[in-house]
Amino acid sequence: MTKLLWGCQVIKTSTRRISKYVDKDRTGRAIRQKFLDYFINKNNHNFIKSSPVVPFCDPTVAFVNAGMNQFKGIFMGTQQPQYKKVANSQKCIRVGGKHNDLNVVGGDGYHHTFFEMLGNWSFGDYFKQEACELAWKLLTQEYKIHPSRLYVTYFKGDPLLGINEDLETKEIWKAIGVSEDRILPFTSKDNFWEMGLTGPCGPCTEIHIDHTTSNNRAKLVNKGLHDLTELWNLVFIQYNRKSNESIDLLPEKHVDTGMGFERLTAVLQGKTSNYDTDNFTYLLKAIHKNCSKIPEYQGKFGENDWNSLDASYRILADHARMVTVCLADAMIPEQNQKLRRIMRRSFLLCENVFNKDKGLLKELSNYVIEHLGCVYTELERNVKQIHQIIDYEEEVYKSVRKQATEEWNKLAKNQPQLLSLDINENPTLVAGYKEIKTTNPKFIDAQLAFKLYDTFGLDEESISSLAQILNLPFNASDLHKQLELAKIRSKDQGLMSGPSVYDQLNKAKVPKTDRTGLYCYEKKSGKYVFDNLDVRILKIIKDSKLVREIESENFCSLVLDKSNFYTEAGGQISDRGTIQFGDYMFEVTEAQDCNGYILHKGFLRSGESGRVKVGQTGTLKIDSDFRLKNMRNHTAIHLLNSVLKKVKGATCQKSSKVTHNYFNLDVGIFDEKLSFDELESVESVIRKAIQSHLPVTITELDSQKLTTLDEIILIPGEVYPETGIRVVEVKSCEGVLSREPCCGTHVLNTSDIEDFCIVSMKSLGRSTTSIYGVTGYKAKVARSNGIELLNNLETLGKSVSDNIDKPDVLNMAITSFKKQLNYSVEDENILPVIVKQQCADILNKISKQIKDSGKRNLREFIEIEMRNAMESNVSHTKNNRKYMVHYLRTSLVLENVSLQKATNLCPDIPVLIISYSDNTVKARCCVPGNMKNASFDAEKWMRETVAAIFKCSLVPSKGYDPSVVCNMKAKRIKLEDWDPLLQESLELAKKFAEQNL
Repeated sequence: MTKLLWGCQVIKTSTRRISKYVDKDRTGRAIRQKFLDYFINKNNHNFIKSSPVVPFCDPTVAFVNAGMNQFKGIFMGTQQPQYKKVANSQKCIRVGGKHNDLNVVGGDGYHHTFFEMLGNWSFGDYFKQEACELAWKLLTQEYKIHPSRLYVTYFKGDPLLGINEDLETKEIWKAIGVSEDRILPFTSKDNFWEMGLTGPCGPCTEIHIDHTTSNNRAKLVNKGLHDLTELWNLVFIQYNRKSNESIDLLPEKHVDTGMGFERLTAVLQGKTSNYDTDNFTYLLKAIHKNCSKIPEYQGKFGENDWNSLDASYRILADHARMVTVCLADAMIPEQNQKLRRIMRRSFLLCENVFNKDKGLLKELSNYVIEHLGCVYTELERNVKQIHQIIDYEEEVYKSVRKQATEEWNKLAKNQPQLLSLDINENPTLVAGYKEIKTTNPKFIDAQLAFKLYDTFGLDEESISSLAQILNLPFNASDLHKQLELAKIRSKDQGLMSGPSVYDQLNKAKVPKTDRTGLYCYEKKSGKYVFDNLDVRILKIIKDSKLVREIESENFCSLVLDKSNFYTEAGGQISDRGTIQFGDYMFEVTEAQDCNGYILHKGFLRSGESGRVKVGQTGTLKIDSDFRLKNMRNHTAIHLLNSVLKKVKGATCQKSSKVTHNYFNLDVGIFDEKLSFDELESVESVIRKAIQSHLPVTITELDSQKLTTLDEIILIPGEVYPETGIRVVEVKSCEGVLSREPCCGTHVLNTSDIEDFCIVSMKSLGRSTTSIYGVTGYKAKVARSNGIELLNNLETLGKSVSDNIDKPDVLNMAITSFKKQLNYSVEDENILPVIVKQQCADILNKISKQIKDSGKRNLREFIEIEMRNAMESNVSHTKNNRKYMVHYLRTSLVLENVSLQKATNLCPDIPVLIISYSDNTVKARCCVPGNMKNASFDAEKWMRETVAAIFKCSLVPSKGYDPSVVCNMKAKRIKLEDWDPLLQESLELAKKFAEQNL
């Protein structure tokens, strides 16, 4: 125990010699709040809530990994800041790319997959001087960290960048009072921050803390010591790097700072490990509480943790936090392989280390929600979603792992080294390995590596391990290049109809199409009005070439100076309409966006030999009925997506399609399948919204404001623009009914949807449900069809009893009704899917009624046939013993035949019955006990005759002596082989009885 005298206060600690936090409450929650209060209440910063960990507006990262991510647009100059000075606590995930802490989690006390970044920002307000002063004052005066524990670093300059040493920052620290021997210069590797290869950048100054001593250890700063670490990074964004690598000054200077909350808490609570702080101890205790037979967490590391139990505690605690936060932010594991792999690693730990077969990770998520929910309210709001996805993923993992383990062990017989890879954590290794063996490459090139990553879900580490086992060269940088190309392809996908067309238009310096009127429409006197546009032809494209004019009935594309036609995007098909050129009309069948040039595709309709030329003017008219139907269906699909989430909890949109005829939503449901009762509830809510005449509002905002909205549905994997994001919203008196970003066109009021009806629902694999629906007039048609069909079926049901003796007539009626249930969603005979299911159930019930009646009749036929056989088909041996060998012809029309009932009708004589039903032969024989002898009994009779001919084994009849009752095992026989085998078996059975009875 060491005593230190700082001022007049004596501090005792057995872990770190550091000042006591000034407040009595040194909890992590109080530490976080002090940071926010300091900047917001004392220094006039505005609070900005943490953005989700899903980077919806940034395709360059898989997770939000720093506090500055949501402010990139401001740094790039594409967005205006909402406030000049802000502060927050940002949720961050680091499991890939430049910042990947996944593989070291648990091995030390300070690496995490999820952590919180405390930060303050200035957007063109204060700069270096105030940033340094604010940081130093907070650490030394508010948190009472003694300056003798702190060091600061600054940028020493870089000749290659053409930037001199940041002496300004050095002088600021000196003026603040930091001794010069604790102000240390470092290169751009440590003290120059860049967003990417191009864009905003600048020098930074870091504050480091010594966890153990006040002695000067300046020479050890940035040497990777666990007890001398970076605490806070202050970045001064003042430059812009161009594509030619030159650097210019930005018009405005920004401050971007970030301090690890978990590390700060450890410092202030006097702990050497973050896991010993109250940010983690509640979870470590919860693990033991739920796994009481496992020893408690001891805080051991390295060799002291000989069985890695404490490391497992740390990994599970870390992963439980990360998984809970990700799922609360609507991240879907099947669309993010890193998240799915972390979940599977957690399940494996729960099972193998903590002896919990199921449910431990879900239980731990409750503790995380309780601890962090007051700070990040989305955790409390999305409890159901978190639990459902954990349950779903655990069930999927167990199923996949079982199959993969069995197959992996088989593969390992020929390649024992495979057992060194953990198939339990990563079951997709099986498919990846098979792909490599199938292609049999000499090395793993960029294309194969990308396929293994993209199709089979293998990360770089797994690919590298497989390559090593198979002795195949693999260059990871090739994979990185392919991933970058994939991002570019994804970004550019669908922008150009063909490089030649775009290049020609661009080369000709044709101005991009003016689309300012795209969303300009209104409702007048109860009708939607879409403005006509006076337009001019800029270019004509035929067969991918620019031409000067076009004649009648030729297909071509017109590039106009302006257009209000919607082009296919967001699942919605493009508009159609006309362009009137005097006496000639151009019919637009489709509009396509070619990287800013709108191609109006179609035919010139003139009725005679006409033509139009470049430069000609005309009037562009939208097909208003077609557009309105698309608008109805698009707003309806938003309502469906949102209400489904409210009903089922954990859902995510996979894809959607909006046409004038119908809409289609493919949605992932991570729970029980959507039932018809639930679907009926969804329809009811949406129809109520239509009847309530709710306004549909559209707000345009940027990515900063997007992340501040609650109850918004964002599509995982979708990359939204930084600015100009259109958010479509429907509110009822009970709150937000639907809120979703969308570039499509929508009705202005829910009443304009008129009606809503789901007409088809089918399953697409384990989690995906495909739903088709209609609105307006088509929904009314579907309901009318449903009522009519149900009435007709009711009439049929009433007539069954009276016509039960006419099964052919009834079956024809059933077949006719069933045909009406097989429709396309674009047909006129569509039905509400709930009515369709009701009709199917009614028809099945009627069919069963007819079949049961037929079975009763057929059973009567069997009895009649057997009684007739007893009169006409009984044979006599030479000594006048009676027996019967009979083929039951009635069996041909039965689905199943009970031969026991047939043989019971003739109990006093030896009998052998053969049946043939559904291409399957069966046989049974019975011999009364008093008629057995040494050479004749039931078993011998069957084995030596019928069973021998059909090459079948015998099956003992339960409860009977096989010499008295014997069955032949059923066997499938082709129809063409049946008759000769039957005749041979009948003759042999009779001969055997004649000779032995």
